[in-house]
Amino acid sequence: MTRFQSQVIYGLLILITGTIIASLSYSPSRIIQYVLAAGIFLSAVFAFITAAKNKSTEIPLKYHGLQGAGMLVYALAILIYASTFEKFITVTMAFLLYFGITEIIFGFQLMDHKRKIGMQVIVLRMITGFLMAVGAVIILAIAFLDKNMSLLVAGILIALSGINFILFANATRRLATTD
Repeated sequence: MTRFQSQVIYGLLILITGTIIASLSYSPSRIIQYVLAAGIFLSAVFAFITAAKNKSTEIPLKYHGLQGAGMLVYALAILIYASTFEKFITVTMAFLLYFGITEIIFGFQLMDHKRKIGMQVIVLRMITGFLMAVGAVIILAIAFLDKNMSLLVAGILIALSGINFILFANATRRLATTD
């Protein structure tokens, strides 16, 4: 398995997990908690695999390692700590905020990287990061008004991050084949 394939797999897992959360948002149960934890845990495993396959490139190694660690902590927090809806939303909000900030930082690092990646890809990553960070705050605000809507928004944002990983893996694969 190549580094690009492992990244696509963890992007797909995140996309599927987000889609499941969004589709179950109006019939919430503990199933959401377990599906989310399992999907994010598997995604963390593939993030660590992707980081290990990027040992020779510093920025992707750090980024995927940090993403894997963040996802692992999130999965464990969902299983162990998130026993109520309020705790579930708080943990999800914190994860999305963390994810958004790391995406923005990663975008700035890519701009300064010696191998130039298309500006469209970098801007997409930074926009996704911004949406995640702002979405985290929106989820918290919505949770007080409509719990189901906050789950729907969380699912959509998580799915969006999966799409982001897939698109970036394809962009970096194309860049690697032109070298």
